[in-house]
Order: sequence, then C-alpha cells, then structure tokens
Amino acid sequence: MRKSSASKYSVFWVLCALSAQAHAQDAVTGATPKAQDAVGEIVVTAQHRTENIQKVPIAITAFSGEALQQHGLGKISEVAAFTPNVEIKTSAAFAGSSQILAASIRGIGQNDFSFNLEPGVGVYIDGVYFARSLGAVVDLLDLQQMEVLKGPQGTLFGRNTIGGALNITTRQPDKQFRYAFDATIGSFSRTDVRGSVDIPLIEDKLLSQVSFSVKKRDGYQKQIAYAGAAGTVNDLGNYVTAGNQSGGSTRGDENQVNIRGKLKWIASPSVNVLIEGDYTNVNQAARPITLIKTFAGAADNTLFSAYNGCLAGAAPAFLCSKRATVGTSFYGATNRLYISDAFVTGNIDTTYARGSNYDKLKTWGGSVTVDWTISSDAAIKSISAYRELHSSFGSENAGAPFGAADASFSMNQAQLSQELQLISSAFDNRLKSVAGLYYFNETGNQTETPVLGEGLIQIYGQNFLRNDAYAAFAHEHFDVTEKLGITFGARYTNERKRFEGEQKDLNSFFLRSRGYDPNLPLPAAARALLPDPNDPTRVYPVGVQHQSFSNASIKAGLEYKFTPAVMSYYSFSQGFKSGGWTARLTDVISPPNDISQLTFKPEKAATHEIGLKSTLFDRKLRLNLAAFSTDYTNIQVTEFVGISPVIKNAGKALIRGIEAEAQGRLGELSLNASLGYMDAHYTYLAPGVTYSVKNALVNTPNWSATMSGSWRHEVAAGRTVSANLDYTYKSNSHPDAENSVYLQSGNVGLLNGSVSYATKADRVALTFGVQNITDKRYVTGGFDQSGAGGIGFVSATYSAPRQWYLALRIKG
Repeated sequence: MRKSSASKYSVFWVLCALSAQAHAQDAVTGATPKAQDAVGEIVVTAQHRTENIQKVPIAITAFSGEALQQHGLGKISEVAAFTPNVEIKTSAAFAGSSQILAASIRGIGQNDFSFNLEPGVGVYIDGVYFARSLGAVVDLLDLQQMEVLKGPQGTLFGRNTIGGALNITTRQPDKQFRYAFDATIGSFSRTDVRGSVDIPLIEDKLLSQVSFSVKKRDGYQKQIAYAGAAGTVNDLGNYVTAGNQSGGSTRGDENQVNIRGKLKWIASPSVNVLIEGDYTNVNQAARPITLIKTFAGAADNTLFSAYNGCLAGAAPAFLCSKRATVGTSFYGATNRLYISDAFVTGNIDTTYARGSNYDKLKTWGGSVTVDWTISSDAAIKSISAYRELHSSFGSENAGAPFGAADASFSMNQAQLSQELQLISSAFDNRLKSVAGLYYFNETGNQTETPVLGEGLIQIYGQNFLRNDAYAAFAHEHFDVTEKLGITFGARYTNERKRFEGEQKDLNSFFLRSRGYDPNLPLPAAARALLPDPNDPTRVYPVGVQHQSFSNASIKAGLEYKFTPAVMSYYSFSQGFKSGGWTARLTDVISPPNDISQLTFKPEKAATHEIGLKSTLFDRKLRLNLAAFSTDYTNIQVTEFVGISPVIKNAGKALIRGIEAEAQGRLGELSLNASLGYMDAHYTYLAPGVTYSVKNALVNTPNWSATMSGSWRHEVAAGRTVSANLDYTYKSNSHPDAENSVYLQSGNVGLLNGSVSYATKADRVALTFGVQNITDKRYVTGGFDQSGAGGIGFVSATYSAPRQWYLALRIKG
C-alpha cells in the first residue's frame, strides 16, 4: 500500500484488538442478556443456504424490511448511503432516465447503461438475475431482506458480480390471512400508496400474496421560458428521436406503479413450488440537468463553435447546408439563437431546456422456484425465470431552448434463465456443499437517436444483441475441527455474444467536416471512407459480429472460531465481467470495417480479504471488520473521444481498503455505525487512454461513514413513540473516468430524521420524517464536453433538495 495511507489501516488493527479484549470480558462474565438489550440475529442466504450472518465468511451488510422502513428508504439505490465502500447512483452521463442503476462496490462497478456493457454489481431478486442496469432501480416492495455482498462473488453468483452483489429476498406468502397498507404524503405533492395482502386459498396447501405500490411526486426542477427565444425558430419535432420532443414543465418527478403476485403450493412436506410475477410501469419526466458552462467560441473548436459559425456565415456553407430530416440550411440565419452562457440560469432548480424530457419503462417477469428436500442431508432447488424490459427516455442535456444536445434512446430486452442447485451436507454436517448448473439467454435491441447542434449531427443507431451463457459451479465448506473451517469454490463460465451495430449520422457531418457535401454526388475518395459505399450516412462496420469468453473463477478461504461469538476469516476470491463492443460512433474508423478497433476485453478482479465477526458485551454489540486488497485488470471505462463515448480497457488498478460495521443495543436505544476507507489507484494505463494514472476510479470515494441512532419508548398498553436520526458521509468522488473538475461531488454529509407513534404491535403507525435536513445539494452525475473536438458544454445533475414526508401504516 502507499505509505501515505498506511496509518488508515492501523484503525483496523486497533478495532481487532478492542474486539478481542471485549471477547475476553464476555468470557469472564458469561451473562445472558435480556432480549430487549441484545442485538437481534440476522439470517442471510449469501451462500445459497440460510445462515447467521456472523457465521458467513463474507463482508455483508444486511437490511431487513423493517430497518429500511425505519430509515425512510424505498428503493434499492438508497441503501448505499448506509453501507461502507458502496456507491449507487441512478443515472448515466447523457441519459435522461432515473431508472439506471450505476452501482459500485469497493471501487468496481459500471456507470453506463449501454446494451454492450455488463454491470459490475449483480442484482438478484428472489434468486433471479437482472441483466440490465436499466430497470434495476427496483422498488423494495414487500421486502424481507436485502444483502449487500462485497467483493467478487464469482463462484456462487457468477458472471458480472466482479464488484459484488445485491441479493434481495421478498416476503413469502403467509399461512395466515394478513394485510399491510401505508399511505405517504410529502414535499412536491408526493403521494405514495403501498399495500400487501396474504390470503391462504387452501389451508396449509395453497397460499397467495399480492403486493403493490403507486408513487407520484412533482418534479423539483422547473423548465422556464427563455426570454430571448421570442421571434426565433427551431426544428424540434422534425428529427428522428425515440420519443416526443414536446418538453414539459418540470424534471425530476416520480410516477410509477409496481405490482407483485405470488402463489405458493406446498405439494408435500418435502416439495414447495413458488410461482411469482411482477410488473413495473414508469412514466415520468427526465432527470434534472443544469447547464454549467458553454464552449462555443471559434477558438473552442467544438461542435457548438461550428453551429455558431454557421449562423454567423463564418463556417463553410457545405457544413450547414440542407440538413437531413429537416431539409433546410441555417447558414447565415438571423432568426435562430446563438449558443452561449446566456442559457445558464444561475439556479440549479431551473432550466431553459426544451425538447426531449421523458423517462418511460415497462418491465415484467415471472419465475417458478421448486424446493425439493430429498433427505435430511440433501435438497434440490430449481429457479426458472423469464423477464422483459421496454424503455424509452430522452433529455435535452445542454439546457438550451432547442435541440442543442438532445439525446434519446430506446431499449427492448428479453431474458431467460434456469438454475439448478444441489444443496447437501455430510459427515454430521461438517461438510456443507452447494453445486449447480446455470443457463442464461438474452436478446434485445437498443436504438440511440441523439440530435446535436440543432441537427448538425443526427445519430440513428440501431443495435442488436444476443447473449448465451452457461456455467457449472461448486462451493464446499468443511469444518476440520470445531474451531477451524476451510472453504473452496469454483465456477466455470462459457459465454457467447452476437452483435450487429447499424450506427448512422443521418446528416453525415463526418463527411461535411472533411469537406464533402452529402447533398452532392460523392467522389471515390469520400466513398472509400465509408463502411458501406452505398450509404453515406453509415459509420459503423457492416456485418454481424461474434465474440466468445470462457472463465474459471475460484474462491478459497479459512475460518477460525475463537468462540461461538467471535470468528476470523481469510478468503481469496475471483470475479469476471465479459467483454463486448463499442456501439456509439459519430465518425468512421480507418479502415472503415475493422471491428477489432471497437472490441474490449473482459474485466477480472482478484481479492484477498481478512475479517473478524464478533458479538460482544453479552450480545449488546455486533462488530464486524474487514480489510481487503484487489487487483483489478482490463478495467472497462467509457471515455469521450471527441463527441463519441468510447468503451475501452483503461488498464489496471490496485484497490485496498478497510470496513467496520457496528450495531449496538441498550434498552430503548439502538445505535449503528460504519466506516469505510479505500485507497484505489491505477497502476497501469493502456496506450490511447487520454487521462492520467493519478485519476481516481469512477464513483470511488476514499471515505464513507454512517452514524445512526434509534430510540423506542413504550408509553402505555403497548403504544410506543420512537425517533430516528441518521448521518451519512461520503468524501469527494467522480462520476467520470476523466475526473472533470466540474462534476466532482465534493465531501457530502447528509442528515435525515423521523419521529413515529405506534399502537400495540405496530398495528397502526404514524411517522413524520425529513430527508436531507440541511438541504445539502451536490453533483451526482453529468456530462463534460468542454474539450476541443467535443460538443461544447458542461452540464450536471444535482441531488434532490430537502423533503418532508408523513406516512400512515396499518397492518393486521
């Protein structure tokens, strides 16, 4: 590790020493705590079997449905604030959607939604893998538990869990009739309604459950009129886009419906069949976007410079001659707006943007899970699933009252998966084994339709993908003695991908910039530049492309139990994320059909980890510690080469860090605290990477911390009052590989709080809460196209302002 960070790691060893000392004190007292004074047991399924979290040699942060409700959390993305060394955002650089899960665990993840990129953090709901980052910002509806598994999970969870996994389990249908409903109102006309009903159809044989949520909230960024637009013209509505460019009045709203239904058949004492289906519909405005600065002067040499030059008559006439789909030229036009910093409103909650402003998503799926207990020592589980996703989203990203940087997209995807698991034990339960087979198939298409510089560039990019993956795995744990255990696991994956890209610039700006007018017959020299000499708009190589990948990942470890309440462990684990193709081009390559220039290799990670899990002071304190070191190779990043967002293997990095998590209980008071530190840096950059080896990894803050306190007091006859206060902290991070100074978050500390009143057994509860009490605003993402050859602007998305809510909950 770096000498400058060595002192940080001493914290880990100090905490280990304190834990050992506390364990020694427990051994002397031998007291049994009262239930209300003890931290509760947490049960997880991280190793495909039900286990106490303190017995699992993996760094895990687990949240129950009750805990998420207590913190006022309702989405998968919101748990990152309470988890050390985890960063989860819900947008990508130039996408208008808030349904993109840009998750990173211990510095490894993915911040792009492209169909050709795999996520670095796997999302699993009831054992079913969600393949796309788009659509993975799921509502935590009727949740039983959510587990954040840190580090590569390649053996049990497989491909694309190179950073870790989010393992979500929803509640099973109950054998008794029960119901739960809640309604929430709040800032920006927020109105949420959630509910679930469990109905036994045949006693102890056939059980059912239906859950739903409806969420509505107005946007917090207003689209305001630009006074200088009076008397001017634009071409909005005349381009080929993924949706309507009609604009709207606000951004950052919420409007979605979620439904989940379950049917459980208890066929016999040894066979259970669970049939599950879910549906989500999102129809809301795009995420907020704030223009920071424009770069549109002649000396800036950007696309916006060319646009302004056309209006001034200073650019070559053929550059802005008759534009495709629009059919007109704006050379020397006097009735159009110049691009400048006049479009900066000076208020992050207002924008002059017009054009695309929508975020639409429909996704649904179904699964059948069969659990068959063969004997007391063996069981088989089968998980069969099918899912579909259909989405379109768009945003004017430059904050202009016309199509300056209007980016819209559509995606359609279908996936089929089948997993078989054999879960067994032997030698008086000393050997615990999980072995299995896995198949995954995915097909789909993505169409990209950005309009830049009022039609100087008009991308129309259709992309088609098919992916087939096969895997076999085994995970073995053997207790050598009562105190010493060993773990070994392995997984072999074979993956085959097929891709066809048809990216075009309908206005052929790449030819215009070379001095050719696409409205005139092209000379042979111009046609020689084209992938298809008969199509002057096409920039992507012609043909169907194929790649295949195979990988063998292992996990090995040792565990030592000092006592039943204190366990230490060492593990080595590997992860793998497959490669693919760059799909987004605004210019031809040379030679024009050399697809090898557009491929990127799989990522790999290898992590060494040591940890200590302890329950101390008569179970009043749970303290878990971990330290890790990861070699991260062939890092896939999205880097802008001029206007084109190009996916490439950036190089190698070394990521080292520590984590500490504590939960304490003392009578009516519960305390939670966590601390994470990462020293993540590149050790090698590949040729062609334009930024420095000193750059920070994407979405990787050095420090993260949480302090949370909950107080619950019984006033009379089982009625209670409670209060909850949370403070979360993340140090500065960057959402882009280039580390733009405009887009860094800065150090972020957030304060949330709530107070509640509940009747006996929490049958009726009323909660008032405030999120972001101090109204801290910070950059969560953005788009830096300020350099020469770029589009010519910087815009950013800021976090939401302070919001209050009032929730009424009823259950029975």
